[in-house]
Amino acid sequence: MTEIQYVEMLERLFANIGAQLGVSVTRYSFGKWQHHEYRNGDLTYNYDSAFQVTVCMWLDSLLCVCQPVDSPTPIVTPENEQSFEPRLRDAVEHLLRQRAE
Repeated sequence: MTEIQYVEMLERLFANIGAQLGVSVTRYSFGKWQHHEYRNGDLTYNYDSAFQVTVCMWLDSLLCVCQPVDSPTPIVTPENEQSFEPRLRDAVEHLLRQRAE
């Protein structure tokens, strides 16, 4: 799986999760952070060089709380997307619960 395919998979999974939960989860942008464009309640995701995902909820334009997501394998393949989606959903739901408290 290439990095482009991985990002496409994440976009697809987060779009599905967002539709189910009534939220939007977008890919983190350094430019948006640098220009203070994130707002309280914005949800973003990012991944590191080992393809490990972190989901974050923004508290204001500079600060966020994040939830790491354990990947089933270093690079999630299309064959195990179905087992990965609940992990991503759990991270988003965890952050939404934290916000509600």
